[in-house]
Amino acid sequence: MKRILLIVMLFFFSISIWAQRDTEHWFAPMMSRFNESNKQALFLSTDSTTPFPVTIYNNNIAIGTVTISKGNPQSFDVATDLMMTNSQTEIFTVKARGLYVKGDKPFFCTFRFSTKNHGEILTSKGKAGVGTKFYVAYGPLAILSSSNNFTCGVLATEDNTKVTISNYNAAVQFSNGTTGATNPTLTFTLNKGQSYIVEGLGNQPGNQTGFLGAKIESDKPVTVTNGNFNGQVVNSSNGSDILMDQSIPVERLGDEFALIKGMAPISSNVEGAVIVATENNTQVYVNDEVTPIATLNEGQFYHIGSSSFVNQNFTGHYNMRIRSTKKIYVYQLMAGTQVSFVEITIGANYIPPLSCFLPKKIDEIGLINTLPYYMPITPAVKLNIITEKGATVSVNGTPLTAAQGPFPITGNLNWESYSVPNVTGNITVQSTKAVTAGIAAGDGNVGYGGYFAGFSSIPVISKKNGNCIPGMILEVDDSYVSYQWNFNGNPIPGATTNTYSPTKAGSYTATVSVGGTCPPATTPIFEVVTSTKIPTLLTDKVICVDERITLDAGSGFESYEWSTGETTQSISNVGVGKYSVTLKYNGCFNTYEVEIKAAPEPVIKNIDLQNNTATVTAIGGKPPYLYSKDNVKWQASNVFLGLSNGQNRFYVKDAFNCDPVSVEMTIINRINAITPNGDHKNDIISYAELGYKKDLSFSVYDRYGNQVFKGTAFNNYTWDGKFSNKKMLTGTYWYEISWKESNPENTIIKYNGWILLKNAN
Repeated sequence: MKRILLIVMLFFFSISIWAQRDTEHWFAPMMSRFNESNKQALFLSTDSTTPFPVTIYNNNIAIGTVTISKGNPQSFDVATDLMMTNSQTEIFTVKARGLYVKGDKPFFCTFRFSTKNHGEILTSKGKAGVGTKFYVAYGPLAILSSSNNFTCGVLATEDNTKVTISNYNAAVQFSNGTTGATNPTLTFTLNKGQSYIVEGLGNQPGNQTGFLGAKIESDKPVTVTNGNFNGQVVNSSNGSDILMDQSIPVERLGDEFALIKGMAPISSNVEGAVIVATENNTQVYVNDEVTPIATLNEGQFYHIGSSSFVNQNFTGHYNMRIRSTKKIYVYQLMAGTQVSFVEITIGANYIPPLSCFLPKKIDEIGLINTLPYYMPITPAVKLNIITEKGATVSVNGTPLTAAQGPFPITGNLNWESYSVPNVTGNITVQSTKAVTAGIAAGDGNVGYGGYFAGFSSIPVISKKNGNCIPGMILEVDDSYVSYQWNFNGNPIPGATTNTYSPTKAGSYTATVSVGGTCPPATTPIFEVVTSTKIPTLLTDKVICVDERITLDAGSGFESYEWSTGETTQSISNVGVGKYSVTLKYNGCFNTYEVEIKAAPEPVIKNIDLQNNTATVTAIGGKPPYLYSKDNVKWQASNVFLGLSNGQNRFYVKDAFNCDPVSVEMTIINRINAITPNGDHKNDIISYAELGYKKDLSFSVYDRYGNQVFKGTAFNNYTWDGKFSNKKMLTGTYWYEISWKESNPENTIIKYNGWILLKNAN
């Protein structure tokens, strides 16, 4: 009866307090398995002595604002449905749950929530908690129970974010009825502020560890909440608790960690750590051991138990060192009380890696012992501090005593730890070297714990705002002493602040330092690409001058705005001219110009006539050409035979098949013999009637090619069979006649042939 009474009546909490000081924070939602009264709120605090506003958003809509300053932390009540659901129909689908919190200056932010019998805190890692690749972690389920689960929420920070979840066991049974065998990958697309929740119940054997190490990948930054809304990591029927925390992207991970034990006795074996590997052949070592405790491949996990904590100098201060050969996730399992059923007071907290890039001050942790709950609680809080060896450490300006530390960390002589009992209210931790801090706390069966800061200890580039060039701003954390931005491996002159606006696509890094003996570090490469989609269908066109066509920008863009004012994907009935369209894609607006050009017309360059045969020569336009004499019947040949004297019109069209061009000409009656004997019959050959033609030319040549006559206006284009006023010998002579028609093309008309001259001797 005593055991049953404790299970029913006592209230228990696992609280993971571990926040990152930043100007922006995101919280992805979760699946609850309790139909109980809930209370939840955001808690916000800062080191800024100047008050500033912080705005809270859900689905891109502001739902409230608070003003904070140092010594004046604030809380903001949040409706349950904005961050969690207990309805099966609300998961495995795109919804608008999740929070985004933004201020003008850096601040700490936690989401603290409770049900009637459970409590937890999601601690924002700020921009350090946003990325594109994660591995899921939760507490291994030691017992089968439908009240336990694993849950994972993903929240998008940008529009059109494609997310894929993979690398989980085929034996996983999702709560929507699908399995890892039938659905080896989950894919979905989110816009900014939208979220997606995945869940599996704890009464399925495949769910006990099968989703541990699942891989989450996205093409744009997201934030991830993972854990158990209710979990039990030891085989006990005494009850369970919420194990939940915000994850960190892979690029923020490290390979060496220090943990300080919570409140549970070592013998209970409820504390320890869950390790998740991100690469194959990852060896994991504990404390100063030279033999790995585990060798893991990508997505595999290992549960380190309480026995690996070391009692330093037999003081009752237990800590543990974990190192690995490749990047790993470390989630500490920590209990907040020392009561007999400590397994009901545990929580899971992501642990940041040790780094000399950790901050030297944590200022300030607000309302450290407050939780929104249906009844007041007054927990005892123990502050745990990890710092570099030789540092001077103070809490709220008071130096720590010898009884509070430092304590060595077995296996790493460069770091030390401290414990400060009975802290309350607002806390500032300051060190002369890199530092991180956490708490272990409880009140009866209420227990919680966690750490603060350290998530930006691995310098990484993130986008401050904008997806477009120009307009995009890249940033690294503002806690470093010096900065140097690099493009494709080369320093960018003058780029020495914590932000940079790229001007072109390429590979960007930033080299940062914190001074002292800590060597500079260079971030992983941040690849800036043109975040636009090229409208491949939108190309310049060539059409007939009176034709009308449709311009299509192609599908897949978020919006369209044409220079004609239309906002559709395509515009119709457009003619020759210049047009533009502004397209939105991935939040970027780009304007593209397109020109519809009139097809160039062919030109009838010249027409050569010999006897009654015409050869039409065309240039320009687009060959091949077609020819016609009546604009009805067309031929590929440019030669026309058997033409009659008088008016004739020739037509030409090219491969564009537009309206043809044409030239009209008169086939003249040519004289082919003269007898200049004075009888006034055929004494001369005259083309004086063509004198009005442009560039009229009339020439006669002897059989050797010598010009014997050239017609001009002075001789009235008339030949009388003489050369230099002397009669030419009787014989056959070659003649040529040409002129330019008075059309825009100046078509050249040419006649040639033989003329018989018969002179009287």
